[in-house]
Amino acid sequence: MILKTPMKKKTILWITAIILIITGITLTVINRDLFRFTYELWPDLFFTPETADGNDYKIGSFVVLKPGKYTLFLDLSAAGSGSIFCLTDRDGTEFFSLDITEHTNNTAYPFEISGTAKQVQPIIRYDTENSTIRLNRIRITSDHVLYRESLFRHITISAVIVLIALWLIARICYPGKLWKLMPAFSNPKNERALLLLIGLTLISCIPLLSPDTYTRGEDMFFHITRIKGLAESMKAGYFPVRNQLYWIQNYGYGVGFYYPDVFLYFPAVLLLLGFELLTVYKIFLITFTFLSIASAWFAGYRITNDRTSAAAATVFSAFCSYRLSNIYYRGALGETQAAAFYPLIILGLYEIFYRDRGKWPYFAFGFLGLLFSHTISLVIAVVLTALFLITQVRKIFKDPSLLIPLIKSAVLAAGIDAFFWMPMFEQTLTNPGLRINKILDGAVPLNRANYAFPVKNLFSIFKTWDFARQAESIYPGWSLLLVPVLRIGVWKKQSRLIKAADFLLIFASAAVFMCTRAFPWDLPIFLPFVTRIQFAYRLLLPASIMLCIAGCIYFSELARRKNKNLLGIVLVLFCFFSTAFPVLLETINHRTIDKRVFIMQDNRVSGGEYLPYGLSFDNNDRSPDTVHLAEGDEYLTITSHKRNKLGFNFSYEITPDMTGEVHFSLPLLYYTGYRGKLTAEDGTILIPEITPNQGLVSLSNMDIPRGTVSVSYQKTPVQRASEILTLLTIGIFLFIYRKKRSIHSPSA
Repeated sequence: MILKTPMKKKTILWITAIILIITGITLTVINRDLFRFTYELWPDLFFTPETADGNDYKIGSFVVLKPGKYTLFLDLSAAGSGSIFCLTDRDGTEFFSLDITEHTNNTAYPFEISGTAKQVQPIIRYDTENSTIRLNRIRITSDHVLYRESLFRHITISAVIVLIALWLIARICYPGKLWKLMPAFSNPKNERALLLLIGLTLISCIPLLSPDTYTRGEDMFFHITRIKGLAESMKAGYFPVRNQLYWIQNYGYGVGFYYPDVFLYFPAVLLLLGFELLTVYKIFLITFTFLSIASAWFAGYRITNDRTSAAAATVFSAFCSYRLSNIYYRGALGETQAAAFYPLIILGLYEIFYRDRGKWPYFAFGFLGLLFSHTISLVIAVVLTALFLITQVRKIFKDPSLLIPLIKSAVLAAGIDAFFWMPMFEQTLTNPGLRINKILDGAVPLNRANYAFPVKNLFSIFKTWDFARQAESIYPGWSLLLVPVLRIGVWKKQSRLIKAADFLLIFASAAVFMCTRAFPWDLPIFLPFVTRIQFAYRLLLPASIMLCIAGCIYFSELARRKNKNLLGIVLVLFCFFSTAFPVLLETINHRTIDKRVFIMQDNRVSGGEYLPYGLSFDNNDRSPDTVHLAEGDEYLTITSHKRNKLGFNFSYEITPDMTGEVHFSLPLLYYTGYRGKLTAEDGTILIPEITPNQGLVSLSNMDIPRGTVSVSYQKTPVQRASEILTLLTIGIFLFIYRKKRSIHSPSA
């Protein structure tokens, strides 16, 4: 609460001193590992004469070691001798080696990097005749080197701690001044609402709060690779990022053409600041959990103008079964983000059709959020909105101006998101060889066994997750089944709000029914839609949000006549123990993994929807720096080569017995936007056409037997125009918004 009387100066000094001392101690503890470096691998490899040959076994990927003193720890067991563990740089130069014997285990082996930083990779040179080895862990540490990532990470964490300390001093000692800067929180009820949101976020994110474990969802590796690819691409100077580095040995993966990355720039920047990949992934999930719960609160409060209703919406949203399964089981980062924007779409439609159509930006920004996060959720939202408009056709005929806010919303969302959808359509039209185009054409058959859940799941209190049979594991949860029961409790109430809640309840019930196998999805009229959204049970997310809003309205009406505090406690306990608790307990006990065994792999492309059709998903048989000749590699000699970001440069010579035009195939996945030039021996520069060849970038030598080829990815005119359109739309919207505010604001 806001203090009615000013604090005494002495009290203020004491409180300030205590907070500053605690802050200083915290900063000291947190920054004590500023110069500490740790690189750890858990390869869990077993070498025996029967299972291994005498080749060099590369372990993990290259890691950059700056000049300084390091210590190597090996957790292994060995019998016999003759095998060697060594560290090599990019050129294959060995600068540390160790004979592996039965005594080589958990002993500290010091070594030093001198001169400049080196890219280092561990290697086992196995002797097939005299030894067996089990290698569990490799750990390289140093307490005497300063990495840029470590510096950025500590600066960021320290800045957050300092800001929290300053806020505490202002909140406790100078509340009046703080409320002048933050008038929205001058009301204690707003503070309590914020604490409720934070508390529910922390409860629903309990499995993410442990620093030593991670929760592996089905699509988790795909999405964290997107984050890694974004970070590597931004580091290389690409923005906005569409064709990402890092994937598939830096062949470049055009995931950004079809999967919106806007919100992923946040964890990508944290990654560039030195935070661990798993840590930024967790931070992102926690952030969008908070935003999803806050969005439900905001929609519930705006629709009902009642804080009790808004609080109920947050409880339903926080403990929603499908939202939790998206985070912990499915690893569905797109739908996790979409949960934050469906409430805005519902709020926007309510404002446009029932209250104040001038507040149409809610609807627009709800759709824009989906455009920024998940195109499949966008398709679902468009279809559901179209069905809603059909139910309102009589009202629209009477007042056609109702369509104006919808048109404004569509224009605003499409204009701001032009930088994404214009290049996406360009890629679709100019690069038909992508696998995603086969999916959109309906060439991928519907897996009826895994696209919708059984009707009996409607009444399940909990279903153990089965990755192989996802649909069998999906269920709405009893907290949402409570919503129609709440309607019975206010049966005689007939207000505009109750009617709106009834509409949401009916609409959501129909959507839930469409998630089940009882709905005839195999009919030709429905197949195109369900093929494009992949799983019919995706409809459970918007249905859950609609039930959250309807439930909060019913609860608010019920709480007017009863003890709302007691009812609120009962609601929290019921929703938590009936729905959230089983999911969180299952996740903690059976779905969390020691983060030390996490190994990042660049060839995890999930379903490979955005690869060229027919190309192998893993590409394990491909060298990252090999140029092939369509006419036969025996006619080709590569005298030099270099990968340069999303590009490749090489010098070549065609053997004299091969004349005429030949075609190179480069180690780059083909997407529209690659440009190249060919420099002949006499300095003549030619511009060959870039074409796809079995999914890779291909070009002709233009009858030049010896020369140098340079290929790189560049923005197309459509991409540049789309970015200009986005900036223009944002500028025009801000100009109109500020102009309207100046007109309606009171004169000085």
